[in-house]
Amino acid sequence: MRNKSNPFIFVILVVMALVFVFPFVYLIGGSLKSNQEALTSPATVIPSQPHFENYVDVTKVINLPLMTLNSSIMTFSVTFGQILVSALAGYAFARIKFIGRDLVFLVFLATLIVPFEVLFVPLYLMLSKWGWIDTYWALIIPSLGNPFAIFMFRQFFITVPQELEEAMTLDGAGYLRIFWNLMLPLSGPAAASVFILTWLGEWSTLLKPMLFTTSDTMRTLQVGLQFLNRGSQVSTPTIAWLMAGIALASVPAIVMFLILQKRFVESIAATGLKG
Repeated sequence: MRNKSNPFIFVILVVMALVFVFPFVYLIGGSLKSNQEALTSPATVIPSQPHFENYVDVTKVINLPLMTLNSSIMTFSVTFGQILVSALAGYAFARIKFIGRDLVFLVFLATLIVPFEVLFVPLYLMLSKWGWIDTYWALIIPSLGNPFAIFMFRQFFITVPQELEEAMTLDGAGYLRIFWNLMLPLSGPAAASVFILTWLGEWSTLLKPMLFTTSDTMRTLQVGLQFLNRGSQVSTPTIAWLMAGIALASVPAIVMFLILQKRFVESIAATGLKG
C-alpha cells in the first residue's frame, strides 16, 4: 500500500523551519545595514542599501584574528581534553569495580544540576591564588571535567561485550592497555557526541573568558564582540557592526555542525542508555 504524506505535518515542518531560519536571516540583514539604520529601523529585515564594509570595519575595531585564535585554542583544547578525561572516567565507572563506585557516580550526576555560574567565585579565587588568571590554563583546566560527558562514555562502555575485554585479559592486558587499544577506539559514537556538544558550547561561551581574562591579548572572540557596542563610549551604537561580528563568529560553528551532523545523529542512536 502506498503511503500518503500528511499535508498538515508538512505545513508544520515548513513553519518550524521558517521559525528557526528567520533569526539567521534577520542577523545577516542587520549586519548589512548602516549603524544608524539598524538603530532607527530594527523591524526591517532587508537593508535599504547593503553595507558589506561592516565586515571589514569589525576587524578594525577589535583584533579579530587574535581573538579567533584564542577561542580556537580554548575550544579545541577543552574539547579533546574533555573527551580524554571523560573517556577514562567513564571506563572506570563502567568496568572497574571499586568500593563506592555507584555512589561516586551518582554524586557526579548530581553536579549536573549545579550551574557553572555558581562556581565562578570559588573558581576565580582558586585560579587567582595559583596565578592562572589571564592564562590559557584558566580557560581550559576548569572545563575538562564534565559529568554529562562522563555519563555518555559510561553508558557506551556498558554496551561493549565483556568477551572482548576477557580476550585481552587472557593475553595479559591490563586496564590501561584495554582502554587504549580496545575501548577508546570503539567509543567513536560517544566521542562524536561529546565533541560536537562540547565544541559548540565552548565556542559560544562568554562568562568564563570574560571573568578569567583581563588583557586584550587573552580575550576570546565572544568577549571581543562585547566591545563592538560600548553605549556611551561611542556617538552611535554600533549595532550593525555587532551583528556583522556575530555573523562572522557563527560561521565556524555552522560549518562544524554541518560537517558532523550526520555523525552526531548516528552517535546519539548508537549511544545507549543501558543502566
